[in-house]
Amino acid sequence: DVFSVELAPEPRDIIWAKAGQDMVFSYGRKWTANFLLVIGAILWSIPLTAIQAIASVESLSKIRGLQWVDDIVGDYQILLDSYLPVLSLLGLIMLLPIVFEWVATNYEERKTHSDVQKSVMTRYFYFQLANIYVTVTAGSILDSLADILDHPTNALAIFGQSFPTVVGYFVTFIVTKTFAGLPIVLLRVAPLIRALFMKVFFSEQTLTQRELDQIYKKRNLHYGWEYPNQLLVIVICFTYSCISPVILPVGAVFFIASLLVYKYQVLFVYTPIYESGGIMFPSACNRTLVGLICGQVTLLGYTLIVQGYYQPLALLPLPMITLKMIDSFKKSYEDPSKHLSFERAMKLDRNTTAQVAFSKNGYRQPVLVTRQVEPEPYRRQQSEKLMCGNDNLTDIFSPSPSGNDALSFLTTK
Repeated sequence: DVFSVELAPEPRDIIWAKAGQDMVFSYGRKWTANFLLVIGAILWSIPLTAIQAIASVESLSKIRGLQWVDDIVGDYQILLDSYLPVLSLLGLIMLLPIVFEWVATNYEERKTHSDVQKSVMTRYFYFQLANIYVTVTAGSILDSLADILDHPTNALAIFGQSFPTVVGYFVTFIVTKTFAGLPIVLLRVAPLIRALFMKVFFSEQTLTQRELDQIYKKRNLHYGWEYPNQLLVIVICFTYSCISPVILPVGAVFFIASLLVYKYQVLFVYTPIYESGGIMFPSACNRTLVGLICGQVTLLGYTLIVQGYYQPLALLPLPMITLKMIDSFKKSYEDPSKHLSFERAMKLDRNTTAQVAFSKNGYRQPVLVTRQVEPEPYRRQQSEKLMCGNDNLTDIFSPSPSGNDALSFLTTK
């Protein structure tokens, strides 16, 4: 046996319950999970087609017990028929990261939080690509692959014929994500529902401090959930910009709103529980270039549909150039960022002015180094008042070293 040496993750990034998992066993489960998820992507058209089939007022009214739907909607039927498929699709997509995170944590037993989020981001992104493909082809991936295998020279023509027919659907999709999805991100629905449930059915005076901390605890940003949502819109804009340029300003509005929403959330709401050294950024850049390739292939197919013969010859090198740039970025930036040469490490140690202390307990199981703890008080604020009440009174009525009594009072308060 040999040791596999790699950059150590930050101690907070380690999932200690999985730290002792055998690597060979974990890799075997990763291959199994990837194989099953590929099968799931191929068969993704089955649940998607079923949901799209019933996501209309007419279909819902035919279900026993829902006949009243047709009478209530009235003149709003056209509007609902436009948005019900989009909302049902968004609801189905929102379930995917929950499944992927469970697979990465409980089945594959990955050892770091960042590795879990990276796997969720990769799988979620490719499932969304499969979702776009299934929506475009209005059928199963197997059927489309069969057509392409029968007539390989018509592959671009098949894509070019399918993509222009659903531009309006994806414009509605982006508008819905902008004016419905982003407000939900601001509301943070899950913590909001939890807090309202506790306030409605329980009295705060009867809750312990530990229970209150669970309600109001700080939340971490789930990169594996949020990155693919942004990348999906990028892929849609790249794909349809050459067919219907109206999608570009719609996408621009989405990204401007996303910048405002996520900037506020990251600065004032989310609290990181670990640091991964920017491990998600190269993956996000690679997925963005994959979206660019999808747009270039669509443009090639569309030019063939409009009987352009010389233009595709000029455009054909574009996907190859993009693939080459992905490989170049990986070799020039991503791979060097994962390693630090011994010479460079010595130079940094000699020239640094920072006082860095390495804790000998940093990479030990937290349960082995945790000190004895005291029971938490029933109310932390009450305990602090009891311990600090006399000191606060003394500080308020005693002169400060600078002679500024008002400043001393404000500081104490």
